[in-house]
Amino acid sequence: GVCRSIGVSNFLISHLEQLKEDCEITPHVNQVEYHPFQRPQELVDYCRSRDIVFEGYCPLAKGEALTHPSIIQLAKKYGKTPAQICIRWSIQNGIVTIPKSTKAERIQENCKVFDFTIAEDDVEILNGMHDGRHVSWDPSFTV
Repeated sequence: GVCRSIGVSNFLISHLEQLKEDCEITPHVNQVEYHPFQRPQELVDYCRSRDIVFEGYCPLAKGEALTHPSIIQLAKKYGKTPAQICIRWSIQNGIVTIPKSTKAERIQENCKVFDFTIAEDDVEILNGMHDGRHVSWDPSFTV
Protein backbone atom coordinates (compact mmCIF):
# COMPACT_ATOMS: atom_id res chain seq x y z
CA GLY A 1 0.00 0.00 0.00
CA VAL A 2 3.00 2.33 0.06
CA CYS A 3 4.06 2.20 -3.60
CA ARG A 4 1.88 4.31 -5.89
CA SER A 5 3.76 3.82 -9.13
CA ILE A 6 6.65 1.90 -10.59
CA GLY A 7 9.17 2.45 -13.34
CA VAL A 8 11.01 -0.18 -15.32
CA SER A 9 14.16 -0.15 -17.40
CA ASN A 10 14.91 -1.85 -20.71
CA PHE A 11 11.56 -3.62 -20.87
CA LEU A 12 10.50 -4.80 -24.31
CA ILE A 13 6.87 -5.24 -25.32
CA SER A 14 6.99 -8.89 -24.28
CA HIS A 15 8.26 -7.92 -20.83
CA LEU A 16 5.55 -5.30 -20.41
CA GLU A 17 2.90 -7.81 -21.49
CA GLN A 18 4.22 -10.36 -18.98
CA LEU A 19 4.24 -7.72 -16.25
CA LYS A 20 0.61 -6.88 -17.09
CA GLU A 21 -0.30 -10.54 -16.58
CA ASP A 22 1.63 -10.86 -13.30
CA CYS A 23 0.80 -7.53 -11.65
CA GLU A 24 -2.13 -5.23 -11.15
CA ILE A 25 -0.04 -2.10 -11.60
CA THR A 26 1.14 -0.67 -14.91
CA PRO A 27 4.55 1.00 -14.89
CA HIS A 28 4.50 4.76 -15.36
CA VAL A 29 7.93 4.86 -17.00
CA ASN A 30 10.02 2.56 -19.19
CA GLN A 31 13.61 3.77 -19.46
CA VAL A 32 15.29 2.51 -22.65
CA GLU A 33 18.34 3.47 -24.71
CA TYR A 34 17.28 5.92 -27.44
CA HIS A 35 19.40 7.75 -30.00
CA PRO A 36 19.57 7.99 -33.80
CA PHE A 37 21.13 4.53 -34.09
CA GLN A 38 18.72 2.91 -31.62
CA ARG A 39 15.16 4.06 -32.19
CA PRO A 40 12.71 1.32 -31.09
CA GLN A 41 9.61 2.99 -32.52
CA GLU A 42 7.32 -0.01 -32.02
CA LEU A 43 8.18 0.00 -28.31
CA VAL A 44 7.68 3.78 -28.12
CA ASP A 45 4.25 3.42 -29.75
CA TYR A 46 3.31 0.56 -27.44
CA CYS A 47 4.24 2.57 -24.35
CA ARG A 48 2.35 5.63 -25.57
CA SER A 49 -0.77 3.59 -26.27
CA ARG A 50 -0.73 2.40 -22.66
CA ASP A 51 0.15 5.73 -21.02
CA ILE A 52 3.66 4.55 -20.11
CA VAL A 53 6.19 7.35 -20.40
CA PHE A 54 9.05 6.34 -22.68
CA GLU A 55 12.26 7.76 -21.24
CA GLY A 56 15.34 7.65 -23.44
CA TYR A 57 18.82 7.40 -22.02
CA CYS A 58 22.18 7.55 -23.79
CA PRO A 59 20.98 10.10 -26.42
CA LEU A 60 24.54 10.54 -27.73
CA ALA A 61 25.09 6.81 -28.36
CA LYS A 62 27.97 6.72 -25.91
CA GLY A 63 29.64 9.47 -27.93
CA GLU A 64 29.42 7.74 -31.31
CA ALA A 65 26.74 10.13 -32.57
CA LEU A 66 29.06 13.09 -31.97
CA THR A 67 31.34 12.05 -34.83
CA HIS A 68 28.76 10.85 -37.34
CA PRO A 69 29.06 12.92 -40.57
CA SER A 70 25.31 13.49 -40.96
CA ILE A 71 24.95 14.69 -37.38
CA ILE A 72 27.98 16.96 -37.73
CA GLN A 73 26.49 18.39 -40.94
CA LEU A 74 23.17 19.11 -39.19
CA ALA A 75 25.00 20.68 -36.24
CA LYS A 76 26.74 23.08 -38.63
CA LYS A 77 23.46 23.83 -40.41
CA TYR A 78 21.72 24.78 -37.14
CA GLY A 79 24.74 26.38 -35.46
CA LYS A 80 24.59 23.84 -32.65
CA THR A 81 26.75 21.01 -31.36
CA PRO A 82 26.19 17.40 -32.41
CA ALA A 83 25.08 16.68 -28.83
CA GLN A 84 22.45 19.41 -29.01
CA ILE A 85 21.18 18.01 -32.32
CA CYS A 86 20.77 14.52 -30.83
CA ILE A 87 19.07 15.77 -27.69
CA ARG A 88 16.74 18.09 -29.60
CA TRP A 89 15.86 15.30 -32.07
CA SER A 90 14.94 13.02 -29.20
CA ILE A 91 12.77 15.69 -27.58
CA GLN A 92 11.07 16.48 -30.90
CA ASN A 93 10.24 12.79 -31.20
CA GLY A 94 8.36 13.14 -27.90
CA ILE A 95 10.90 11.28 -25.82
CA VAL A 96 11.74 12.24 -22.24
CA THR A 97 15.49 12.55 -22.67
CA ILE A 98 18.21 12.14 -20.05
CA PRO A 99 21.70 13.02 -21.27
CA LYS A 100 24.58 12.23 -18.95
CA SER A 101 27.63 14.35 -18.25
CA THR A 102 29.96 15.07 -15.37
CA LYS A 103 31.27 18.33 -16.87
CA ALA A 104 29.43 21.53 -15.95
CA GLU A 105 29.94 23.10 -19.39
CA ARG A 106 28.48 20.03 -21.11
CA ILE A 107 25.49 19.97 -18.76
CA GLN A 108 24.83 23.63 -19.60
CA GLU A 109 25.27 22.94 -23.32
CA ASN A 110 22.86 20.00 -23.11
CA CYS A 111 20.20 22.29 -21.65
CA LYS A 112 20.37 24.74 -24.56
CA VAL A 113 18.11 22.81 -26.90
CA PHE A 114 14.85 24.72 -26.59
CA ASP A 115 15.74 27.73 -28.74
CA PHE A 116 15.58 25.91 -32.08
CA THR A 117 13.55 23.30 -33.93
CA ILE A 118 14.92 20.71 -36.32
CA ALA A 119 13.06 20.79 -39.65
CA GLU A 120 10.95 17.73 -40.43
CA ASP A 121 13.20 16.73 -43.36
CA ASP A 122 16.20 16.75 -41.03
CA VAL A 123 14.30 14.82 -38.34
CA GLU A 124 13.63 12.17 -40.99
CA ILE A 125 17.34 11.98 -41.78
CA LEU A 126 18.04 11.27 -38.11
CA ASN A 127 15.10 8.87 -37.84
CA GLY A 128 16.51 6.94 -40.79
CA MET A 129 19.84 6.31 -39.06
CA HIS A 130 18.41 3.54 -36.86
CA ASP A 131 20.47 0.37 -37.16
CA GLY A 132 20.02 -1.07 -33.66
CA ARG A 133 23.74 -1.04 -32.96
CA HIS A 134 23.39 -0.12 -29.29
CA VAL A 135 20.96 -2.60 -27.90
CA SER A 136 21.75 -2.35 -24.21
CA TRP A 137 19.21 -4.89 -23.04
CA ASP A 138 19.44 -8.62 -23.22
CA PRO A 139 16.70 -9.95 -25.55
CA SER A 140 16.63 -13.22 -23.59
CA PHE A 141 15.79 -11.34 -20.38
CA THR A 142 12.50 -12.47 -18.83
CA VAL A 143 10.36 -10.94 -16.13
